[in-house]
Amino acid sequence: MKTQNNIQLIGYLGADPVLRTAVNGAKLARFRMATDYYRRSKSGTVLKKTTWHNIIVWNKLAELCPGNFIKGSHILVQGQIRHRTYQDDSGHTQHFAEVRASQLLNLDR
Repeated sequence: MKTQNNIQLIGYLGADPVLRTAVNGAKLARFRMATDYYRRSKSGTVLKKTTWHNIIVWNKLAELCPGNFIKGSHILVQGQIRHRTYQDDSGHTQHFAEVRASQLLNLDR
């Protein structure tokens, strides 16, 4: 059976991307972006809900992030959803999802 793991998000950066070097020497950039959706309440009021997404970018694409994207940039991200776990300081297992970006587009330009 064939499967597919693709995601496309259009939203706004919550902070400037942070560029780092991984232990293996690869460059990576991380940032969070916000997307919104709207729904009507039972009374007819329009309600806005913001969802924050964790984005990770690797290698040459990561190196382009700091010069091309800043807090508030309107961007398109395409990539795959990855789920990871880690142990927090109190020993509890934490789960989170992130998007591993393969394409980025600055919609402000």
